Amino acid sequence: MTAARRQVGHVAILGYEPINVTVAPHSSHLTPHFGFHLVSRHVQRPSCCRLAPCTPYFRVALVKMASTATPVDLNLPHGAPPGAPPGFTDHTFVSENGVKLSVRVWPADPPVEEPAPFVIWTHGGGWLGGAHFAPLPWLSPGFRARGYHLVSHNYRLAPQARIDDQLSDCLESVSWLRSNLPSLLGEDKVDVDRYVLVGESAGGHLVTLMAAHLSPPPKAVVDVYGLVDFLSIPHFCDSVQFEPWKPDNPAPWKGEFTDAELDAFLEDRNPENLLTDALAWNEQEVLTEQQIQQYWATDFKYNRRIRLQAELHMRRSLNFDMEGLRKGVMHREKFKTQEDFVAFLEDMSPYRVLRKDQKGTYPPTAFMHGSGDEAVHIDQSYRMAELLKSRGVPVLECYEEGEPHVYDLKYISRNINGWETYVQPVLDFVDSHVGHESKG
Repeated sequence: MTAARRQVGHVAILGYEPINVTVAPHSSHLTPHFGFHLVSRHVQRPSCCRLAPCTPYFRVALVKMASTATPVDLNLPHGAPPGAPPGFTDHTFVSENGVKLSVRVWPADPPVEEPAPFVIWTHGGGWLGGAHFAPLPWLSPGFRARGYHLVSHNYRLAPQARIDDQLSDCLESVSWLRSNLPSLLGEDKVDVDRYVLVGESAGGHLVTLMAAHLSPPPKAVVDVYGLVDFLSIPHFCDSVQFEPWKPDNPAPWKGEFTDAELDAFLEDRNPENLLTDALAWNEQEVLTEQQIQQYWATDFKYNRRIRLQAELHMRRSLNFDMEGLRKGVMHREKFKTQEDFVAFLEDMSPYRVLRKDQKGTYPPTAFMHGSGDEAVHIDQSYRMAELLKSRGVPVLECYEEGEPHVYDLKYISRNINGWETYVQPVLDFVDSHVGHESKG
């Protein structure tokens, strides 16, 4: 089974034979978080079931990155982000730390007549960016259509907040949702003990960490190209003294803000400058303020603070800046010794937490990842999956050959090539562990 799993471009389910998908090298262009995805593939796809004969086919598609519930305007600029599906309600609460946090709730569609499970989506964005307004495009047609409620939430962003602050916010959001969803959706419309965590990138990191702390635990976790072990990142711990590391001769940043301004902002710990929602990338360059407000259905402003956050996130991500991660997200200066810092990193790494807790249990987990991911190497998912399987935890692995970071934004509907191979198994896996009979 291990050898089959390493052959990227397949779906592997613990206890079942893998679905092998042969994917030829293809041309793929994707803006770092949003845009068009040009796909040209020759694949073998199961015709009806896991062990059925496969029929080869060829597909070339230009996929617009937009929510299925938001009409696709072909005149929109290249780079339009996913939109917020309609039918939601917005809610806020004040955390134990005095921070106002927000959640957005989409009831199952079509409506349910009995207590239904719910999916909690935690957004990514390198712990510095992202917003909760518009979930991953495949979540609504995937889960809501199957009788799940869908919920998103925000959390404090770096550099003002540290990564453990973010974990705390996420855990509080789950607690608030379990206490309040019955009054929001109807006492007989939601089962607060049957919930699922889904997160991508930094959100994937957070949901896999949350699952180790929640009681009752989620019925399932879906980790979409999330980072699970900070101590295994190349260059993150190259030096015994954790000396700053940056790429050789990085080009000066060209943007609205200078390198000096961004470096200074990386050390900003002023809570008055805190954000809980931000741009995921460069939306301000491809959409007008009015367009982003329509897409996200909120009064979002491209003010200076928002633009500064966006450039800080982009510069750190594009330069693979480990010092920016240590300083901006981990607040390295708050640790007196190297040993203290390493201990903190271990506590913030789901893989290390589980490896230390030999007797603890963990929810069934599905992994989605692209083998071409340069932001979060696919080995992060491999290692976490192997650890869970060694503990007897049910695991599903869906890996796409050659796909980059945030590749799953192409899955805007069930009609998209690859849905049946890479998304449908995740939905079925979740159903089986939630004890849910799909409605769609």
